[in-house]
Amino acid sequence: MTTPIEKMHKGARKQRLRNARQKTGNKKTIKKPRRKNWILDSSDVWDDDNFQTNERILPRGEHERRRNIEELAFSETPTQPEPALAMDADSTSTGLVVEVSSGLCRVEIDDDILVCSLRGNLKKQETGYSNLVAVGDLVTITREDNEKGVVESVLPRRSVLARSHGSVLSLRQIIVANVDQALIVTSWREPHIWPELIDRYLIAAQRNNLEAIICINKIDLIEDQETFDTIVQAYAKLGYKFLLTSTITGEGIDELRTIFSESTTVLAGLSGVGKSSLLTAVQPNLDLRTGSVAERGLFRGQGKHTTTQSSLWKLENGGIVIDTPGIRDFGIAGISQIELASWYPEMVALSGKCRYRDCTHINELDCAIKSAIETGKISQLRYKNYAAIRESLPAS
Repeated sequence: MTTPIEKMHKGARKQRLRNARQKTGNKKTIKKPRRKNWILDSSDVWDDDNFQTNERILPRGEHERRRNIEELAFSETPTQPEPALAMDADSTSTGLVVEVSSGLCRVEIDDDILVCSLRGNLKKQETGYSNLVAVGDLVTITREDNEKGVVESVLPRRSVLARSHGSVLSLRQIIVANVDQALIVTSWREPHIWPELIDRYLIAAQRNNLEAIICINKIDLIEDQETFDTIVQAYAKLGYKFLLTSTITGEGIDELRTIFSESTTVLAGLSGVGKSSLLTAVQPNLDLRTGSVAERGLFRGQGKHTTTQSSLWKLENGGIVIDTPGIRDFGIAGISQIELASWYPEMVALSGKCRYRDCTHINELDCAIKSAIETGKISQLRYKNYAAIRESLPAS
């Protein structure tokens, strides 16, 4: 029959024995038992009188000392409470990163949130990313106690949304990991819609197999319907999904709630476009901070950073949303100028029809792309975005 001690977790048994040994205070040096030479040569004589048949393999009192330690360790009323199994240093758990900040991250395991540091050998790994852990990552951790832990490893990611890391072209910064779709949020006014940034996000989403949805917020501020329709049609005719919203009138909020319920979504866009406001409109009890655009200074007309770091939210309708800080620049990493056209579907359709095989679609004669712009097959807006983004990319 299995005893309660045998059923005890291995790590917990070891810890109890260690604690009990420290309490006994026995620091006496244990002498090793004498070893006999059991192989005799012809000159040796076996002396039965000198052979001690009951010689102890363990020193005197060792059996009793060990028995006392076990009784102390596994008594029914231990002097100290037994540590939780989750504190066993030999055990690891898998959790979801819900927030990252300054070398630490918050990891959700079941219903617990642990503040975790990163294991030193994890920091030495070459990943091609400037950050080792991102919101949305699944990680294995070792618990230190009920509130703290250490990230041991990052599990393989199924997707990422990443941007270039400053001047280091070989590195990328992961914004979020393991998402299904990107809601690219822009506003018609305050701040003004920025189509080039929309294109940058569309390319990044396409490169990482993310479903992209363009959300134009603050449509209650539309004063020029013709200009608005021109911008919307430039993307709608290419098959991109569109959503028009306003937290003032409530337009599009129900549809947005449905979009969120279907999968894991990242909210991405310029500061001040209303990402947090939209999320609050979908689920008011989240109590997120919102703010107005800057009225003066270098970034006049652009949003203030009310969301300072990416945060993961589990919604009541079952969806997961990651709200990201607003940015004023989104660099595309990993592609060159010559590759850029391949991420514009309307240009891919005309590939190979230019006079020159290595046509940049900028200054060359007999360029099929530029001819398509003149006939209206390719929107001037999209081409303008292409030319601006191309200037920011390396030649090769």
